[in-house]
Amino acid sequence: MTKAKTGFLEILNLWYLVPSDPTFKRICLHLIFGFLTAAVMSCLIWFLPKPNLESVPMIIIFNFLFVSITFPLNGGLVEKLSLLIAGNFIGLLCNLILSSLAKTTTGDLYDSFRAIYLILSPLANVIWIVSYWSMSLTILSRRSKRKQRGG
Repeated sequence: MTKAKTGFLEILNLWYLVPSDPTFKRICLHLIFGFLTAAVMSCLIWFLPKPNLESVPMIIIFNFLFVSITFPLNGGLVEKLSLLIAGNFIGLLCNLILSSLAKTTTGDLYDSFRAIYLILSPLANVIWIVSYWSMSLTILSRRSKRKQRGG
């Protein structure tokens, strides 16, 4: 382990609690960086100039689900972080398109269709979250297979 990584973990003052298994330490390190990145991305999205109030909770849920499910798996930390950041942008784009579509199609009746939108919005969010998660698992598995083959 490099000196910079060791210094960072000594600052946390919890590294001595982690068993000495290198795989377990790698997973812990990936999870720490993943949760820090998820927290930073969630804060950045919350402080956008005009955040969509329906998309902010879904992005926060996506961040912490994605980190807790994907980051313990095999793969590089940079790959996982880039997939997390790309997932945030895709989530914001999907939520922007969905809310714009709802406002455009209902027009002046948007307020009366608000209840239907509040029911259908989480379902649409689940669709993009599951599809993006499965796509990122495919990307991570292909990369690990290439490393195993030596290519």
